[in-house]
Amino acid sequence: MTNNKSQKILEDSYSELLLEVVDYILSHDEQQKAWELYRPLEKAVNENMEALRTQPRLLAFYQESILKLKFICFANLDAKEAYGLIKDNFCLQFSIADYDLLTKLNGALVNIILVEDRNRFKDDLRKAILANDQKITPNYTVKTVKDWLKDYVSKMGLDNKDNLAKAQYLVALKGNKSISPKEYNNLITLFDFYDVLGIPSDTPAGLEEEVPVMVNGKLYIFRKGILEPVSEKKEIIEAMNLLSENTGGDTAHPTTSSQSISISRQTTIVSTPPPSELEELQEALKDYAPSSLEYKAISQEISRLKVLELKAAQQSNVRK
Repeated sequence: MTNNKSQKILEDSYSELLLEVVDYILSHDEQQKAWELYRPLEKAVNENMEALRTQPRLLAFYQESILKLKFICFANLDAKEAYGLIKDNFCLQFSIADYDLLTKLNGALVNIILVEDRNRFKDDLRKAILANDQKITPNYTVKTVKDWLKDYVSKMGLDNKDNLAKAQYLVALKGNKSISPKEYNNLITLFDFYDVLGIPSDTPAGLEEEVPVMVNGKLYIFRKGILEPVSEKKEIIEAMNLLSENTGGDTAHPTTSSQSISISRQTTIVSTPPPSELEELQEALKDYAPSSLEYKAISQEISRLKVLELKAAQQSNVRK
């Protein structure tokens, strides 16, 4: 039995207004507004399902609007809702301009306190995407999401850690005339999403938070297992202010706080570390306990830099 309030969705004026509201929410990525709208809308649709079935186009419009709103507020969904969205409607995100699923996923994971629960959430989403049978490349021999992932894993292996192999795999796909440029970009989104789900949150590369770390007076951001130096311009002042706010005003040793914060996206990153950085990191390692996040972050970066040095030496030997 329906109530008079929910029956408004059957009126043309309501659907026309909703179209404008949803378009605004999608174009401005209004997560909170999406969260506040989709639940009552979904409830109203369910209450009036019998009447809406006689208007299939209107029903389809409401159902698609609800799903798009869910994508916008993905970080707020419970595990069951997120699982269903990825399993049955992963490809709908491609109709939302400038949508960034990985950012939404990171927001969802940050909202989960326990690392064990984060890993469980990732595992559930991985099962969901592996069961998705939507067509992502209808004109190619491999068509569905799950079949593409089977092909991807068969070529890359379960760990998917070889960046060169992945690059070669993608280059081969890009040259295929049966795959449009848009579909190619959609496949990249699919593979990146799948790869992230395979990285446990209790590893340096899987940590969702971005942690500020001071090494010999220099500010770094520990981001996805890599220490990235921050430029010494106004961005460093902004970062230090953030550190001050989150450590009660003490910025002398910000990494003594266990609290993780996100640094502004406009922070300038220096892509090439100075020649002496490896020595500085090895010296700075002595200042932290082996169990601390800072110690793990610096150790991870030392290992990465050593690998780069080894590769450079090998290339030099080849040239000789």
